Amino acid sequence: MVGRYLLCDAIASGGMATVHLARLMGHEGFSRTVAVKQLHPQFSHDPEFVAMFLDEARLASRVRHPNVVSPLDVISCPPELFIVMEYVHGASLARLLKRVTPVAVPARVAAAIVGQILLGLHAAHEATGEGGEPLELVHRDVSPQNIMVTKDGVARIVDFGIAKAKDRSHQTDPGKLKGKLGYMAPEQVNLQNVDRRADVFAVGVVLWELLCGRRLFSSDSPAASVQKLLNAEIEPPSRLVPVLSSALDEVVLRALARPVGERFENARAMAEALERAVAPCSMLELATWVESLVGEELEARSELMFDVESLRFEDFTQALALPLGATPLEAPRFASSGEGRLDRDGSPPKISGMPTDHGSGRLRKGWILPIAVTVTIVGFVLWGRTQRAVTGAVTPIVAAHAALPAPLSVNATLRTPIDAAPVDAPLPEPLHGDAAAIAVEGAAIARGIGSSRASVKTVASGRSKPAKDCDVPYVIDKSGVKRFKEACF
Repeated sequence: MVGRYLLCDAIASGGMATVHLARLMGHEGFSRTVAVKQLHPQFSHDPEFVAMFLDEARLASRVRHPNVVSPLDVISCPPELFIVMEYVHGASLARLLKRVTPVAVPARVAAAIVGQILLGLHAAHEATGEGGEPLELVHRDVSPQNIMVTKDGVARIVDFGIAKAKDRSHQTDPGKLKGKLGYMAPEQVNLQNVDRRADVFAVGVVLWELLCGRRLFSSDSPAASVQKLLNAEIEPPSRLVPVLSSALDEVVLRALARPVGERFENARAMAEALERAVAPCSMLELATWVESLVGEELEARSELMFDVESLRFEDFTQALALPLGATPLEAPRFASSGEGRLDRDGSPPKISGMPTDHGSGRLRKGWILPIAVTVTIVGFVLWGRTQRAVTGAVTPIVAAHAALPAPLSVNATLRTPIDAAPVDAPLPEPLHGDAAAIAVEGAAIARGIGSSRASVKTVASGRSKPAKDCDVPYVIDKSGVKRFKEACF
């Protein structure tokens, strides 16, 4: 459990974080499947990585678009950090390309994926801060690894971990290069100032690779890749795949123009030009294409989701009523059937240690004062009588303890039974010494225990003269319980 979320299997892992399938457990039985991104432990003590991680959540939360995966929550459990995100039931474009390589992606499918990503990026580029000021957000890491395509035929951009923004708390140090070398714009490689057109260049690289079925700037060494990116001729896609149109060539080459001013001015303008060059396939066609490549993997993940969603969280959600920093009466534990197993009747394992009946056993605050006054008065009367006792004095305490109901915990402290107390009910303050013994005896009398009444009469009837050291016929042990001296019986 991390906050309100139950973390399950890891479904992805990257250089900085691992993504888990998780379940939000809300009040009144509300639940939702989400993805939780966990910063790797080796980075959790590095202020630079922590700042980058938190900036990702803060900046991405300002982008509201169906083609962008937005964060939902941030959880800090020092030293660990988590970002809660929408769960995307699909696969990364990089994963899909491994299944089709070396065969090129159909032009209409490529146009549909890239067109949707361009619209999501345009929304990110236009995002504003809470005061309405432009954030000047640049993703800087557009690549097949950061593009998700869902089973429903929707392409979505993820991971704003190294995004550039005007009010970002963590700024990249001068001379430090961030991003994937094969998808960087020339100005980004040259450590110059970048704007939204750097993302347009990266999308152009992705589109070229989808259409041609191979990498554009890859090489055996980083230095050779940089030389190709800065100087090598970029072939039109139709030269490698003759069925492609010249109009599509124009869109790709304009996006890949090395001078910044010769590219599309923004991502939306490129999306419009791409749609004019080739009609994108429908969402249904894109969904069918994804299903044909990773259908079995998504089916296995669906089964995992079913197992997670079939759990009942009523007992867990009651713990959410605790105030911040409060500790539950007893930590929840799985029943004897075992964690993750089903009980004999086929139901999910029940949780013990927490109340499940909200209507019964509730201690009402209005009853506390009358009960306390009654117990105190009866206790003082009983104490006065025991002061004069010389024989059988220990009998009331023994009888009272033996007659108490099993759920009540008596250890020099008067408590409400754990099973009967709601999680938000305050516990009475512990009693010590004489007051503890008085409260225990008084509680027995208040509950109508006949054996203790009979014993009290026996004590009251005794009139033997106490021994010399019996002016005070009892002692108080370390537990705060009154023990009568044998010599005084």
